[in-house]
Amino acid sequence: MGLVLGIDTATSACGAAVVRDDDCLSMRQERMARGQSEALMPMIEAVLGEAGVVASALDAVAVTRGPGAFTGLRIGLSAARAFALTIGKPCLGIDTFQAIAAEVLKTPEDIAGADVLLIAIETKREDLYLQLIDLAGVPLSPGAAAPPDAVRELCRDYASVAVAGDGGSRAAAVLGDRAVLLDRYDVANPVSVARLAQRFLEDPSAAPATPIYLRPPDVTLPGKP
Repeated sequence: MGLVLGIDTATSACGAAVVRDDDCLSMRQERMARGQSEALMPMIEAVLGEAGVVASALDAVAVTRGPGAFTGLRIGLSAARAFALTIGKPCLGIDTFQAIAAEVLKTPEDIAGADVLLIAIETKREDLYLQLIDLAGVPLSPGAAAPPDAVRELCRDYASVAVAGDGGSRAAAVLGDRAVLLDRYDVANPVSVARLAQRFLEDPSAAPATPIYLRPPDVTLPGKP
C-alpha cells in the first residue's frame, strides 16, 4: 500500500485524487465534455495542496487507460506519464470499466437485487463501450465497442441488470424494466483509480499506462471524403 495520485479524463469528466493506502486525502472532479487539458494540472496541484503532499512523496501516479474518449485518454495518459517521469515514480494504467465498477460495488445497497453489472461508456458515436461484470468485480465478457442493441444479447441470461457509466441510459433503454440504471455512477472516480492502483505498486509492469482502444479513431485522411 502507498501514496498514489489518481487521475481520470477518459470519460465525460476531469478528476484527480490523492489516496494513502485506502484513505482518500483529497479529491476534485468536474463533469466536462472538453477542456480537460486546461483543467487537469491545476486540479492536480489543488489536490496535492489540500492533502499536504509534495509530489516527490508519491509512490505512483495512476490514470484511466481506457476505454473512453480518444482526446480525453490522450490528455490523461500524457499528463500522468509526464508527471510520473518528472518525480521518478511509476505510472500505472487502470481499466476504465474496472474503475467505474469498483465505485459501484463498494455500495452493495445500490445493486441489491441485481444479478449482474453492465458498464456502458459513451463513444460519442452510435455504438457504446460495453462490459459485463459480476457482483464480485470479475469481468464476464471482454470489453467491446458494440451498438446498443447488442446489450440485449449480452444480458440475455439475467433478469435484473444494474447499469452504470455515461452510456448507461442508452444501454438501459434496450433492457427496459430489466435495467436498474445507476446514473450517479456515470464516470470513473479518481479515488477508485488510485485505490485500484495500490495492488500494482510492487509490480508496475502489470498495469501499463498504455491506452486501451476498442474502436479505431474517426479520422479522414487528406484527400479522402
